[in-house]
Amino acid sequence: MKLDVEDVFDADNFKTINTRDKFDKELSIDDVRLSSDIPIVVRYDYVDLGKTEYHFRQTFTHEDTKGYFEKMKTFAGKSINALLQESRTHHFYRSELKGNLLRAVRKVLPKSIDTNQIIYHFGLYESEKWADRETDTRCSRVYFMLGTYGHIYILFFDPYHELNPMRKP
Repeated sequence: MKLDVEDVFDADNFKTINTRDKFDKELSIDDVRLSSDIPIVVRYDYVDLGKTEYHFRQTFTHEDTKGYFEKMKTFAGKSINALLQESRTHHFYRSELKGNLLRAVRKVLPKSIDTNQIIYHFGLYESEKWADRETDTRCSRVYFMLGTYGHIYILFFDPYHELNPMRKP
């Protein structure tokens, strides 16, 4: 269904909604609630293309590529809150902004406010083996930042699970 623009929004509203977030101020509680409840819009304004080790110019295996587009198709039309209800299925979790992840975000978004950024990651596929760069054993993850109006900003590709590492058993 197409909305009659003149009855609902004026051109300035669309410009506001479609403007990229700058992340130089904290998202309000209302912004977070709205962005978590409405269907996501995937944006690539801040995608890392070489500022960190977790950039998207790394080698993508066929499995990585298939996993990425399968997830994007599955996520289409869903909200963050709906995806969180299926978190185990998609390895879809919020990531604490610390350590390697914090350092990477600061390189990609140096003027952002660290304290209140909301970062999530999802798995492209699961592996029974422990992810390890030295042996090229992958358990690929993609990280993104929550913005306003349901926008999610894809940031990093982490094939070896290093941004948010788990301790080996």
